[in-house]
Amino acid sequence: MSKSLATWFTPSLQTISRSAGRSAVAAAAYRACVKLIDQTTGLIHDYTKKKGHVETILIGSNNISELWNKAEAAENRKNSTVARELMLPLPDQWTDDERRECVRDIAQHLRDTYGVAVSGSIHAPNKHHRNNHVHMMFTTRTVDELGQFGKKTRILDDMKTGEVSKLREAVCKIVNAHAEKLDSDFYVYAGKFSDIDKNHIPTKHIPITAGKEYRAAITAQNTQVKIHLANVATHEKKAELLKAELSNALNLEAPESTHAPDASKSVDIKRTEATPLAEPESPFKRKKIPHACEIAYQKHQETLKKREQLEQLSKQWHKKYDELLAHEPTRTQRIFAKIGLGTEKIERYDLELVRAKKALSDIEHNKTVYQKIQGDKNSLALIEQYNAIVSHNAKLWEAEAQALLAHSQKLERERELKEEQEREQAMPAVDWTVGLDPTEDRKSYSKDIELGR
Repeated sequence: MSKSLATWFTPSLQTISRSAGRSAVAAAAYRACVKLIDQTTGLIHDYTKKKGHVETILIGSNNISELWNKAEAAENRKNSTVARELMLPLPDQWTDDERRECVRDIAQHLRDTYGVAVSGSIHAPNKHHRNNHVHMMFTTRTVDELGQFGKKTRILDDMKTGEVSKLREAVCKIVNAHAEKLDSDFYVYAGKFSDIDKNHIPTKHIPITAGKEYRAAITAQNTQVKIHLANVATHEKKAELLKAELSNALNLEAPESTHAPDASKSVDIKRTEATPLAEPESPFKRKKIPHACEIAYQKHQETLKKREQLEQLSKQWHKKYDELLAHEPTRTQRIFAKIGLGTEKIERYDLELVRAKKALSDIEHNKTVYQKIQGDKNSLALIEQYNAIVSHNAKLWEAEAQALLAHSQKLERERELKEEQEREQAMPAVDWTVGLDPTEDRKSYSKDIELGR
């Protein structure tokens, strides 16, 4: 069975640290969709109403609340790393039980290899029945059979040790073993996909902060990459078929070397091997987007987004400022405020008015800054260059896809024509004179001459 490479499989290892304002108890509650109380802070983290949770598998502990509260208690520093998390996509083609067994084996591998305790929370797919995944949290310290926390697992802290790569390879090995056991055409790889597929073209990552136009441009480019890869795959498949057909034809047509009766030497006919058809070269050349252009474009998009947000904020503060002016205290109220009547109300009003003026002033200042950023000539030139390159590359992707399609169709027509010729050559020759009387033929010919035919 041919293996289907899961190009989206990227095991992501990250840390949960206090320096980032995170808590292991809060993270575990969110992922397991349960209610947990952080015993160090007294905060209650209730995510029981959150949807999408399938099951949480515990290895090295029997109680999720006890596990992560002990993990928090084991660290004394304010910037301590309290947990690690391995986020893994799971095959959508598998059943819940099959995914559950795979997650259990990965969690057990973490336990056996590093001595940590693990809680793996399996999440259900989205509305399109895709993106099955598991959040696998595990402790930064070893945990013994009695639940006592020991030394830090420093081996996973530094990328130079190569342990993170080994962990990813081990995870891939476990997933592939389960796929083989289930007779599933699912295959994952921890390295670069170009190592497996020489024709692999990586798609461009779309940042989460990307603007609408930038996202649309990169999505269009990624779509063209996929079309190109599909056409190349079709071309290669047909080229292999043609190569096999040519090889078979040459094997059938090549005569065997024989010895003539009066010849002193035999003549060996050298067999010519069939060569694969060369892939059509594109007369087009794609351009690479300079890094400065990408930065300028993203900054421009972010500025547009900030300006939109600033406009909304400006409307809110103008509304508040107008309301304050509409309810401005009278001169009489201010006089009474000086003798202690309604002083608190007047002071609160003046404070709100000062805040509104300050906010409006800051908004106008930011508008000027954003306008200056968007009007920068160098940035505008880089953005224009960026848009031109994106448009140019998109046209080339389309042209190349059409050229490959036309070439594939040409190969198909040539193959069909060759098959037709082979069928005609294979048909036995028919002698249409069989059964005719030669005398009758001569009589008929003489008669035709007499009649002038």
